Amino acid sequence: MKKIIYLITLTLAVTFVGCNPLEDLYDDIDARETPGVDFIQADEQYTFTAEDYELYEDELGGEEFFESQDQADLILPDFLAEKYPVWGEGSLVNVTYNLFDETVLEPISTSQTLSNLNDIDSFLSTTIESAENGTFVELTYNAEVLAYTLSDSDFETIEDALGSKYPEATSSAARFGNFERRSGRDSYWSDNMIVEAITALLAADYNTGQVLVVNFAIFDGSPGSESFTLQHNGYNFLKLDVEASGSDATEYTLTGDDYDAIAAALTATYPGPGGNLAQFGSFDVRVGSSDNAWTDEMLVEGFNLVLPSATEGDVYVVSYEIFNGSRGTDTMTLLYTGGAYIQSATVVEVATVVAKNDGDWEFPYTFTRADYDSFGFRFPNFSSSNIYILDIFLEGLFPFAQAGDVAMVQYDFFAGGTSTKYGHSVFDGDKWKLTPDVIETSFQYGFEDGVWVPDNTINYVLLGADVDLISNALIDVYPGPADNVGFFGSFDRRTGSSNYWSDEMLLEAFNILLDTRNPGAAEGQKYALTFVVFTGSTGNETKSVIKTDGVWVYQ
Repeated sequence: MKKIIYLITLTLAVTFVGCNPLEDLYDDIDARETPGVDFIQADEQYTFTAEDYELYEDELGGEEFFESQDQADLILPDFLAEKYPVWGEGSLVNVTYNLFDETVLEPISTSQTLSNLNDIDSFLSTTIESAENGTFVELTYNAEVLAYTLSDSDFETIEDALGSKYPEATSSAARFGNFERRSGRDSYWSDNMIVEAITALLAADYNTGQVLVVNFAIFDGSPGSESFTLQHNGYNFLKLDVEASGSDATEYTLTGDDYDAIAAALTATYPGPGGNLAQFGSFDVRVGSSDNAWTDEMLVEGFNLVLPSATEGDVYVVSYEIFNGSRGTDTMTLLYTGGAYIQSATVVEVATVVAKNDGDWEFPYTFTRADYDSFGFRFPNFSSSNIYILDIFLEGLFPFAQAGDVAMVQYDFFAGGTSTKYGHSVFDGDKWKLTPDVIETSFQYGFEDGVWVPDNTINYVLLGADVDLISNALIDVYPGPADNVGFFGSFDRRTGSSNYWSDEMLLEAFNILLDTRNPGAAEGQKYALTFVVFTGSTGNETKSVIKTDGVWVYQ
């Protein structure tokens, strides 16, 4: 009976490992005390299938990926024990599987002053030009700050925009020209409601990335005022956790006549830039790489020719067309003083999240409290049971999306606790689909002391170049053995031979080899090194080493 089981086991082993380059994979049969079964040692590559993930549907929440490496290390040993019941000590399986690899923010800081998204894109495109699409960065920088004070008519406009959603609050605001801040009142305005109101009022008037200090009247039992520092992300204003003050500014957008007037006045002084402006109606701002480039000083000179007369202390924010490799717009803040406009801006240090998408840096769509409320959520976050709503929302946000379009998103997610997540959703031509941060990875598991455990062992067969490396490195230390192995390509393991390689000599050789081939190997990395030996005839031998305290030692 035992012989029949043995033959079946052997046949399975051939099926599992027939493609392994080491010809004799089951020569070390582990005769453990299990009646009727002989165990084999083998080495296998295995890829987790959809059916395999189904086996652990409850643990994985129906997903075809592991939430963490710890979860994989918990599930895979039991899976391997069932799949390879007759594999024994020293067996290895390299398992390929899908692993959740959460997108994290890459922090970057600069002391530069950046006024809007165009400036941010220009800075990051130069600073981390090799960043891949899907990269999220938390950028800390000095932001140019403008200011705006809500007027009585603004409160009336807010009532028109949000009256159906907040009837009591907007009616009170329009009537009294302030936001009610007493939380017990029906007309109470929360921070989120105020930001929503400012977005409805001003979002269309400011450039993406612009930081704005908004001052407004309140009533909290007595008249008062507050201010919020907000940043426009291309969709909404988001409240920043900084305090700042800014100058009330007048918006001014250059017209075609303005470009013509500047070109006519300054072409004699700046022939290349002036002629280019006259031809294309935009300022070439590629300073250092274009003969037609306009510096900031030249731009200010031109703006002084066309801006309206002002009084001391007036601030203008000028919007103008630029060319920096592609057509776009930029802004500059100017202060009128001493009879002329000068470049001037109030700045505040801010930290903002941007993401690279289709080669450009942009703000992700950040889900707000108003969004979560509109979904009917009790709490301002998604969870595994309702995250599908995120993609439905994007259908309305991007009604003209085309197949392959990608939306970068930032949202709060509850899974035992609430955390901020970053990701992207892809439009397939019909629906948006939030793509989990999943990567295909592989990890090796080994059978040790009767159980499967995570094992980072790298199986490595020495090449001719490796033997040459060892021979050359040790020729002065062990002239006979080193010359012999270099000539024959095999390590003499006959103890009575003058060319004998002892275990200690081999370990010295392995240290030279691995420090050359993998100098950055981490502490605890393991190798199973297979090499040709001569013991009277030629064969293979395998030695296992592990990096400990910076050197390779035998396991």
